[in-house]
Amino acid sequence: MASSTRQSLAAAKEALTPLLAKADLKFAEEIFAVGAAVASSAQLRSILSDPSAEAKAKSGALTAVFGKGVSAAALEFSNSLVALRWSTGQDLVAAFEQLAVFTVAAIAANAKNLSKVESEIFAFQTAVDSDQELQFALGNNAASDDAKIALVNSLLKGKATDEAAVLIRRAVTGARRRRVAVALEQFGKQVSAYAERLVATVTVAAPVSDKQLERLEAALAKSYGHSLKLNVEVDESILGGMKVQVGGEILDGSLSARLLQAKLQLA
Repeated sequence: MASSTRQSLAAAKEALTPLLAKADLKFAEEIFAVGAAVASSAQLRSILSDPSAEAKAKSGALTAVFGKGVSAAALEFSNSLVALRWSTGQDLVAAFEQLAVFTVAAIAANAKNLSKVESEIFAFQTAVDSDQELQFALGNNAASDDAKIALVNSLLKGKATDEAAVLIRRAVTGARRRRVAVALEQFGKQVSAYAERLVATVTVAAPVSDKQLERLEAALAKSYGHSLKLNVEVDESILGGMKVQVGGEILDGSLSARLLQAKLQLA
């Protein structure tokens, strides 16, 4: 992933975070739908990913296509997404999809369904992998999306959360031309990555008070848009300060890290 796409994806997640507390599955499906439409139109994809085009022009193109087809919230977020710089049109398409999955994961987390959604996606992926007839039915390009969705709905009836059903249907009908099992695996990994964001590993040099932890918990919740479980570890080698890890992101404010940085600057 090119650095411009990485930076834009991070900025898009930051813009999305405040919306997650009130987001619903309709919003997530609208983001999926916008991304699918961009994927299916080379002309639209070219306009929206052109680094020389002004944000206003991109917004105008997007509004002309989706102005009345999606909610104001989905259109506003989509406009903020295309205003960012993407290395390729396919990177923009992938971003729409990833952020839609991110939204579904957040909704599942708010409903305390996240681990269930992970399990249900994996179970459906396993079922597809082990059944050649099902693989053919879901991957058959001659079959309509409506027929595939009807098949998925019949298989999932009473057996899956609404969040998992949204992701499975999108994996089956997505516009990115992947095998269903591959799409399911990618969605499962993205949901798992979101689950990692719900736990913050806090490393301190000495035990801290409940009041300090409450302040940290509040600050992290404000930053990430949801509450996090704090796992506190005491490690005297960091000397002082605090190190916080949320998923793959590390906020290192330990004294040992600051001393090392000072040494490197003096070297």
